Amino acid sequence: KHRSNLQTEIISTIDTMLVTGRGILKVTYNLDDQKLSFENVDPMHLVVPSYCKDIETADRITHIQHYSPDSYRRKSVFAQDEDFIERVTGGNAKERGDHNRHQIAKQREGVIDTDKDTIVIWETYVQNDDKTWTIYTYCPHDLNFEVRPPMEVPYSHGKPPFVSCQYEHKDAGWYSPRGVTELVAVFESALSKLLNEKNDTMSLYNRPLFRSTRALPNTANLRFQPGQILPEDIQPIPMPQPPISFDQHMILYRELAQQRVSTPDFGISQTLDQNQRRTATEISAIGNLFSQSADLRMRTFRLFLGDLYRQCWSLLTQFDRSSLNFYYLDTLQKIPQEALHEDYDIVPSGSADGVNKQFHFQKAVARFQMFVNDPNIDQVELRRSVLEADDSGLVKRLLTDPGIEAADQAEDQAVELSVMKIGFPAVVKPGDDHATHVRTMLDYLALKRAQNAPTDPIELQRIQEHIGAHMEQFQQQDGKAARELAIEIQEISDAITQTDQGGIPPQQAGPGAPIPGVDQGGSPSPQQLPQQPTGAEN
Repeated sequence: KHRSNLQTEIISTIDTMLVTGRGILKVTYNLDDQKLSFENVDPMHLVVPSYCKDIETADRITHIQHYSPDSYRRKSVFAQDEDFIERVTGGNAKERGDHNRHQIAKQREGVIDTDKDTIVIWETYVQNDDKTWTIYTYCPHDLNFEVRPPMEVPYSHGKPPFVSCQYEHKDAGWYSPRGVTELVAVFESALSKLLNEKNDTMSLYNRPLFRSTRALPNTANLRFQPGQILPEDIQPIPMPQPPISFDQHMILYRELAQQRVSTPDFGISQTLDQNQRRTATEISAIGNLFSQSADLRMRTFRLFLGDLYRQCWSLLTQFDRSSLNFYYLDTLQKIPQEALHEDYDIVPSGSADGVNKQFHFQKAVARFQMFVNDPNIDQVELRRSVLEADDSGLVKRLLTDPGIEAADQAEDQAVELSVMKIGFPAVVKPGDDHATHVRTMLDYLALKRAQNAPTDPIELQRIQEHIGAHMEQFQQQDGKAARELAIEIQEISDAITQTDQGGIPPQQAGPGAPIPGVDQGGSPSPQQLPQQPTGAEN
């Protein structure tokens, strides 16, 4: 998108599709500039047999191209011959005579330009029996001159470099789709007639007429000007109202045209009852009805995008494997070489809901409110979806990596341990990661035992109280995870107790049948946690 002319050419292709019913985009690779090249092709300049259904099943495809003499000379792939250029552009028309020029003009029918300064080149793709394509390039005004030697399609995908998008799926056939212009042509003609009739009526009714009870001599001398005194017995003739309402009928035809192409105005202009307002429920029903047509159009357009992306990917992997970089979250990244192959089925996703960004964001917020703190839902990804719906750049700026967040929580608990070491109780905050805080305290106690360092009884009491407070809030937040953590605490407690008594080593200890020190809710009772032996007891 950033290294080619796709953004401008695809807009032209979409406009051509809306007007004519079919848009054609030619996808090639420019070896001189080392980038993809896109060209919006006029459907009248791409000729296929009348029985053709699509590009892949066509027997032959002819792309009619027009060049000026200078642009033809710049095409290095074409054979350069000044005599040929003069022959096909009318440079030696005097020598051929007027009759010869007449015959050439008759040959230039349909889509062939009759400008004498234009060189017409036909690029014909012929499908062979083995499903390969051969390109024949020639000029219809001089068939004996070889513009370019015949060659096979030079691309690895082995297809003609054309991608077609159509406005509607109708009868099987290349020329069957209709555009918006053809669909609303009958309504446009009716509106044009109504507008002309309205203008004629305004011209007739807005010009004043006068009458007199007696004959007036020299009526041509009468002038109707501001402040002019008219002769006696001259009276204006009141003009009646028009027999029909032109505006009402014009609005009616416009609504019919809008409904034909599924583009409603949601009752902004009403023909039947203009005094009664539309309700929100009615407008919502109309929007839901026409959104189905919009979704169908998007599905049709995604078929075109899929073919376009597949051809682009094939050309990039064939000619530009070394520079396939991409941006993600404002970061330049490079595609690994092992991922560069054509064994992908590229299908664009999306629906009508994705076009309305505000609606998409509202759905993300509603999803977040529904599943927040749900243990079966990944909370990080849930928050990421909301930020991406708003602005993808906010993910990197606002969302904290879970590993970094856990490290921050552990650092906060280490600070709280230094407070509890002097006998001051630490406060448990509702936003704390309770599991990380509890495990940090257990690791601290294990480190003290490994170092055979004495622990102050007041400090140990504060740690026990702090663990109990964290487990109590953890139980309210996520009961299942709290019970699992309580079992982990019990395993560590049993291991410490058995080690102090000279029993099983800690790594071989099990949870035990009843879990002492843990209440029925799964939270450990602080007063029943195994006591850390002090230095005096050792």
